[in-house]
Amino acid sequence: MNLQSLAACALAVLTCSCAATSVKTTWKSPEYRGGPLTNIAVLTIDERNLLRKGFENRLARELKKTGVSVVLTHELLSLSEINQDKRAAAERFRAAGAQAIAILRLASLNSQYRESRPGGERYAETITGFETGYWYNYYSVAYTDMGVTYGNLKQQVNLETRLYDLTTAKGLWGGLTQTVVSETMDRVAEMDPIVEKIVAAMRKDGMVP
Repeated sequence: MNLQSLAACALAVLTCSCAATSVKTTWKSPEYRGGPLTNIAVLTIDERNLLRKGFENRLARELKKTGVSVVLTHELLSLSEINQDKRAAAERFRAAGAQAIAILRLASLNSQYRESRPGGERYAETITGFETGYWYNYYSVAYTDMGVTYGNLKQQVNLETRLYDLTTAKGLWGGLTQTVVSETMDRVAEMDPIVEKIVAAMRKDGMVP
């Protein structure tokens, strides 16, 4: 029974560690009557160029697995150039063969920091100075807190992905993913499952083959 319980606990931990990202909601335009899209431009809105390229390259890789041809926008225009003239940018992407554009952006970020002290307060005598102003400040120069305190920072990252028709500029589909990030997590490694779940949601709703 002990071995079974241990195995069950290990499986639960493994399952939780693999479920850092989940798809919270998806939306599909009721006006869209077309079939799966076969050529999509991908755009990540983030001023950090390495992060933009990282997500766009991963989106391209996953979409290509479904048979979609992909246009990488970071190879054509910077974010400032796109923002200056969105119509011209859309024409540029259409000229490259894209029917629609998938835009990934940060929707919200919530942070939560917790501290815990497994043991009680422990003080060691020490002299770091001499305090005469207030009597209670004497303890800050005469004793040092030796208790161990652990801190844990968790962030809830919500990413929104939207598909737009490059000809009409109308929204076709949208999805929201939520990723719980801890201090010890490899954030670069988590980019892959995020993108995989985004593309899987697109396939489920019939937006890609």
